[in-house]
Formats: sequence, structure tokens, C-alpha cells
Amino acid sequence: MLTYHDPQCTNYGAGQRTHFLLKALGQYATTDVVLLSETDSPNTTTDLPAELGSGKLFHLNYVPKNLLDRAWCGLPSKRLSTLLINTIDFDQYDYIVCRYITPYLKFNLPDNKPLLIDFDDPIYSISWSLLNSPRALLKETIKWLNQRIIKARLKTARLKNATFLFVCERDQKAFPQLKGGLLSNMPAFPQHPADYSASDGKTLLFVGFMSWQPNISAVDHFLAHIWPKILAKNPSARFRIVGKATPDNLRRWNAAPNCAADGYVDDLDAAYKEAAVCVVPVLSGGGSNIKVPEACAHQRPVVASGYSFKGWNNYFVAGQDILVGESNDDFAHHCARLLSDTAYAKTIALNGHRAVTSALSFDAFALRLRHILEST
Repeated sequence: MLTYHDPQCTNYGAGQRTHFLLKALGQYATTDVVLLSETDSPNTTTDLPAELGSGKLFHLNYVPKNLLDRAWCGLPSKRLSTLLINTIDFDQYDYIVCRYITPYLKFNLPDNKPLLIDFDDPIYSISWSLLNSPRALLKETIKWLNQRIIKARLKTARLKNATFLFVCERDQKAFPQLKGGLLSNMPAFPQHPADYSASDGKTLLFVGFMSWQPNISAVDHFLAHIWPKILAKNPSARFRIVGKATPDNLRRWNAAPNCAADGYVDDLDAAYKEAAVCVVPVLSGGGSNIKVPEACAHQRPVVASGYSFKGWNNYFVAGQDILVGESNDDFAHHCARLLSDTAYAKTIALNGHRAVTSALSFDAFALRLRHILEST
């Protein structure tokens, strides 16, 4: 497996999917992992635990010398291909797994080996009107251009030995020429989800990596257009933002009324336990927000944007398992009702938890992967 995400680091969405994918593969075969990192640390080789297939973890570290060496760039890098060949003897492997499309496009991989490509979030939506700084505009423009490069290269790539994993039906339908199957994300389940009565009854929680522009835009939009409507009906309500963020953004958000931006927290379970409602007002990005099922796994009612819900409409029923805010007024109304009607909030929380445990468990994830592999 070639990846830029450590399969043993599960405190963020991309790391979680890498972990579960390797764990599922480990049920069938020993899997070695090449972890590529843009650092100047020395390369190391360690053993993976039995849960993750008992293979080797090769830490391949490098400092990018140009744009082609960057992890996100969809163009080939001769330098990185050479580093990889000097680290791995591909002749000893039966299968090559690429976490994301980038390793497939960046490295000169053998064309005589079957490929499993985890095409995670290949469609990146950008809401240009939500960008609040020149830096954000530049970063999102580069991402947009990179997506165009990836799509263009896929049209000319040799894909006869490749099987693609898609996280949602929307992505699979967008690439009908690619063979593969649907392997939706799954959340990391808490060992003991807190009963809804443990919440403080007033806190709305947003969890996310707050250096990710779609999350920044989501919080900014929520505070500007939704939060004032909620406070008008629930003056004692509190909005809490959890996730690594820049000091400037933390200061800006903490200045908003009844808002607490905590940054990274050690105990995420405790944050969910306190929350009365989890909000996912995301309007751009990949669209398969793990925030939605993760909150359901913690047995908390969720209000999600229509954009976020589209990544999960195969597994949740809107209005029953989670609430969907198609407009700012709609979103605010759902939040206000959940804050004021405890019985209703508990019902939504229990329905969401029931749906996520039955459809998005690890056993279901591993079985879907097995079916995809057996059908190709």
C-alpha cells in the first residue's frame, strides 16, 4: 500500500480510512505499507500489528524540491519514483494498493501488477463566494487546477489492471469509465457512546480539521448566516469548534457571541458527550464528510447541509436519522428545535446511531471490500 496517511494515526478522517482499509486487507493477506512524508526525518522500517496485517511499515521521508514532489500534485515525479524503487522490490508483491489516486499518477508503478486505487473524494467542489482571503483563493485555485490535471491524465491512463474504490455513488457515477465498486467511509466508533442525557442541552458542536478550507468556510458561513438565527430563539445556546486551527482563526471565532473555538483537544469523546447537537454546515470540498456518521456513532443528533447529506443518503433517512438544512433558515430551525425539544433530539440521536451501527460497521466495510475484490 502506498499512502501519505499513517494507518496507525486515526484522529482524523483520512487516517481513519487508511486504517480501516489496511485492517480489511489484512484479513486476507499480509500487506506492507509505504508511508510517504514531506519531512527531513530519517527513513525507518517498523512492524505493523497483527490487526493491520502484520506487514512492514516503510517510512519514506523526503523534502520536496519542486512542485512535482508535492503529495497532492497529480503530475509524475521521477525523483520520487526513484526513491520508491530503491525502497521496494515490487516483484515480491501480488497487488499494489494506492491510497488516493495521487500515488498511481505520481510514481512509475509496474504495469503487470493488479492495482487497487482508493479514489477517495475525487470530486472537489469549491464555493468561491465563501473564500475570505487572497491566500484561501490561491489555495483553492491550485486545488481546482490539480483536479483538472488528474481528470485529464485519467483519460489517457492505462487502467486495464486497476480497480477503483469510490466513497459515494456521486463519485462513481462521475467516472463511468472506471471499473470498481462503492466502499463508503466508516467512522471510528467510541467504545461507550454517551447517552443523550449526558449532554449539556445547549452546545452545538462542529468537529473538523480547521486548516482545511472547506471547514473554515463552513464555520464562517455558519457564524455569519445561521448562528444569529439560532441565538435569537435560544439565547443560552453555545457553539463549540473543535479541531486543529491557526491562531488567527481561533481568535476570530472566539470573538463571536457564545462561541468557543478550542483547537485540538485530547479527548474528542468528551466533546461529543457534552454536545446537544452536532452541526455539519459544509458547502464545499470532497462531500463525503466523515463528521456526519461520526456524530451518529457518538449518539448525537446531527444537522447537516444538503451538500454534506448527499454523501450519505444511501445510509441515512433525512428527517428520521439526521436533519438536513437545505437553507440557512431551515438549518437554524432544525438546530433551535433540537435544543428546545429534548425528546425529539433523543429520538433523532437514537435513529442515527441505529443506522450507522447497522450499515457502517467495520464488518460491513470489510465485506463490501471483499465483494469488490472478488468481482474483479
